[in-house]
Amino acid sequence: MMPSEEVGIGQFITILKIRKKFFIIPALSVLVVAILVAGLLPSIYESSSTILIEEQQIPQDFVRSTVTGFADQRIQSLTQQILSRVKLWEIINQFNLYSDLRDRLTREEITEKMRDGIKLNTISAEIADKTGGRRPTQTTAVTIAFSIAYRGKNPDMVQRVAGTLASLYLEQNLKTREAQAQSTTQFLEAELKQLQERIKGLGEKITAFKGQHEGLLPEQQEFNRQQAARLEMDIKQLDATMRSAEDRRIYIEGQLATVKPDTPLIGATGERVMAPADRLKTLEVAMADLQSKFSEDHPEVRKAHREIAELQKMVGQTGGSAAIRRQKLTQLKAELAAKQGKYSDQHPEVKQLKNEIARLEQAPKTASPPRPVAEPENPAYISLTTQIKGAEADIASLRTQQAGLKDKLQMYRQRL
Repeated sequence: MMPSEEVGIGQFITILKIRKKFFIIPALSVLVVAILVAGLLPSIYESSSTILIEEQQIPQDFVRSTVTGFADQRIQSLTQQILSRVKLWEIINQFNLYSDLRDRLTREEITEKMRDGIKLNTISAEIADKTGGRRPTQTTAVTIAFSIAYRGKNPDMVQRVAGTLASLYLEQNLKTREAQAQSTTQFLEAELKQLQERIKGLGEKITAFKGQHEGLLPEQQEFNRQQAARLEMDIKQLDATMRSAEDRRIYIEGQLATVKPDTPLIGATGERVMAPADRLKTLEVAMADLQSKFSEDHPEVRKAHREIAELQKMVGQTGGSAAIRRQKLTQLKAELAAKQGKYSDQHPEVKQLKNEIARLEQAPKTASPPRPVAEPENPAYISLTTQIKGAEADIASLRTQQAGLKDKLQMYRQRL
């Protein structure tokens, strides 16, 4: 087997020696062509700028940014705006690009040639994805940057055009973000206003509902129970106080039953001394008897008048009894009729009787009200009566308080 292998290798070497021109000539031809192409073709320069996509400062829990989720779409949108024919033609005129082709190519063809010289590449990285309920250890590809490159013959011009393109991306992105921020702000302000109005309306409804159902709300049930329990205790205390006041009144009434209202006063001679009111009654009766017997000028009548006047001042009365005045008026009218039968109207006695009758007829208009019933004179009786009135007033006040507490208790029980 070894001799055959050596023969095979030798034959191969022999073939190379015999046909070496078939291998060397094509290789040299390719090399010469490559050198000619490299020397004859113009130099092409490329300048690129890399733009980093920064992470948003606001946490994603509050605002989900479009930079992270839609970076590619955002870059494509900016590219369509910047690489439009209008923008590219402005750049061409700004840097006087393709001046040698303007006579041979149309405007559209020149802008298309420049678009072909612009190259856009996105740069992605694998990062941990903590959103969407995924595990932090899982990674996902996210666009973190992109590069914009421009190729041309003039290196200085290529660099300037590439910088201009990068600046346009940044400026256009800033304008777009500002417009989005403004529209978002307006939207949020409108939403905030609507929410504030809605919250205000709900607050007014809640306030009105609480006012209409005061004391009936669930959070007020414990308060209602406490108030009902307190009112029940207050009513029990009032019941005990009222029973005590009733017992006290009954006890005083029992004592009052054993005491007489009038206690006779005994003078130094052992005779009973009449009270001013009783003395006035006696003198008024005696006065009527004296006036039926004597004239007004009689000493006894005048004395009786003086005593009656003094007693009237003592008991608070300014005029005589109505019955006595009527009796005296009837008597004087009878005397006047008798005198008029004997004398003329100009007679002194007739004039005197007329004046006296006129005075008595006018007396009721200025007279004071009838004298009240004589008050009790016994101090013990008066004291017990006062105590009974005080006890009755206390009982009435306690009953009023009890009625008010019962009304409140009924209200709180209805709320439970």
